[in-house]
Amino acid sequence: MSDFFQINCPFCGSKLNAKVNLIGQTRNCPKCKEAVLIRRELQQTPIIVNEPSIVPVQTGPTFNDGTNQIENLPEQLEFRNRYLIIGTDRVVAIWESGKGWQVNVGNGFGSAKRNFSAIPDQGSFVLIELVIATNGIPSGVHIFNISIRGALTSLFRDESEILHKVDCVGTLTKNQKKLLLNYLRQNFMFEVLTEAREVVTFLSDS
Repeated sequence: MSDFFQINCPFCGSKLNAKVNLIGQTRNCPKCKEAVLIRRELQQTPIIVNEPSIVPVQTGPTFNDGTNQIENLPEQLEFRNRYLIIGTDRVVAIWESGKGWQVNVGNGFGSAKRNFSAIPDQGSFVLIELVIATNGIPSGVHIFNISIRGALTSLFRDESEILHKVDCVGTLTKNQKKLLLNYLRQNFMFEVLTEAREVVTFLSDS
């Protein structure tokens, strides 16, 4: 029996099955031929060959800030959660189910599909998954790093394609925490934020 796990090529987004014993090594993507480092933090669902079932890695909401590896990056954006892309000094894009990706156009946010020119084509960004519990309370924050040139241009295509551009687990600067906290204050009622103590404390901690 051989153990495999699935990763996404950071260059073309192709789904690749890699053997566990290749972690830390580099192999060329069979589709785009770019060299891909097989990294444990990109591990998604392990695929057990010759077994009748696929066993998913179970992870719960966490406040990862550079201390946890990516265990199970979803294939699709979760409809209940909110997603933000933040640069060094501003919120670049936001996603909410039913609205799609909205990009910062200077005086507000507009559809990524209609404002392609407002999408940055270079720079380092963090993708933030704001985990929303069934009661509507923000209950966790997942932080992923995106540094691939041109990665954000995927926002005007498939909504979930940005998940394939993740490099590794990310961290938030003090200013980025402030930007995310401001987003929460502008988009959730005070009563909701009162219940989201852990999230607010995490973002308030400099």
